Amino acid sequence: MILNESFADNPMFVPVSRAEFEFQAKEMKWIMDPRISAVAEKDGTPAGAVIAIPDVNPMLKAMGSRLGLTAPWYLLKHRLKRRRAVIIFQGVKPEHQGRGLNPLLLAHVLGEMRRAGYDTAGGTWIADVNAASLRQAEKAGARPLHRLHLFGKTL
Repeated sequence: MILNESFADNPMFVPVSRAEFEFQAKEMKWIMDPRISAVAEKDGTPAGAVIAIPDVNPMLKAMGSRLGLTAPWYLLKHRLKRRRAVIIFQGVKPEHQGRGLNPLLLAHVLGEMRRAGYDTAGGTWIADVNAASLRQAEKAGARPLHRLHLFGKTL
């Protein structure tokens, strides 16, 4: 799985089983926009991926974060007015890293976002020790919104 292999060296990352991944991802089908995600293959095997979804926070705020009879209306309204996407995962299997695949995938997805009518994109956190991903975000024109601090203590 691209997620587990590409994130293995990130601090605090815990590998996800296929069952856990499917449980977490199955509800995304209601909000996914397939135009703004991509998977790259090498010899028929996935080598890297960028998975993005429309930002659902404005919809959740409008709904009061409550599912009710009006939820389908809010979902439809959101689909017609969505302008911000969130990259929830981007990674490349270790054997394909350092060859320009991740920047290529990111450039492709950002271009598809523009063509699909999105105005802005955000991302999830990048570990402070992940210099390559931090540099890539900087090259893509992204700016940090905040830092994540992880703490530990030997017991």
